[in-house]
Amino acid sequence: MNLLLSGEGPTDLGVCTNQMSQCDRADFFHGPLAIAVDQIVSLTTGESPLEEGRVFFVSKGRLEQVARGLKSNKKLSRLPGKKSPKETAYFYQNARALAACAIDLEIKTASPVIAVLFRDADGTASTGRGEWNDKFQSMLRGFEAESFHRGVPMIPKPKSEAWLICCFKSHPYQHCQGLEGRSGNDRSPAALKTELKNLLEGAATRVAILKKLETDKIDFTRIGMSSFEAFRARLEDVVRGGL
Repeated sequence: MNLLLSGEGPTDLGVCTNQMSQCDRADFFHGPLAIAVDQIVSLTTGESPLEEGRVFFVSKGRLEQVARGLKSNKKLSRLPGKKSPKETAYFYQNARALAACAIDLEIKTASPVIAVLFRDADGTASTGRGEWNDKFQSMLRGFEAESFHRGVPMIPKPKSEAWLICCFKSHPYQHCQGLEGRSGNDRSPAALKTELKNLLEGAATRVAILKKLETDKIDFTRIGMSSFEAFRARLEDVVRGGL
């Protein structure tokens, strides 16, 4: 079984080398949240996709290109309304595009694929795109629209820095739920990005975060935040279903 990941940048799931829009493990610089995915899969299967080279990556830009080429789907018409705000179409279309990429990868590799789609819930780029649950459900509907049943939404609330702070603070993993109520605005006086930089005692780069993860022997599975637990539960279900 292979993993197909898509995120927003090097400090979440990672990035391809040489600015490639898609790549396999050999050309993939994994980010900290790719380790979170790997830890959960490893606990369930006893095998590490990262170590075994069974990881593929597709960029956000590539997904946008794929989404433009998808035929309209009647299920999209179910999105607007009280339960599914129109703004979550962004998450729906991203999931449809990743599902299409995953199906193509399954054909090429003759092996099942688990697709993980990362998007921040409330960063400055996603202001106004609906509530967290609407976004999570929109991704699930997007995967389903392409008849792909191994898709996993990964949507930190409000953004990935909250999960990392939970791991890096002076009392790791304890009382982290309150982080989900913080603002995702990087210009906020109590910005999560600033707090993460302080914990790292420098820039919150991919390399710095990965070094901290290794030094502190971080176990992402100990995070007790609702957005993380929803992601973990979905990933575990999908992995077990593929065993």
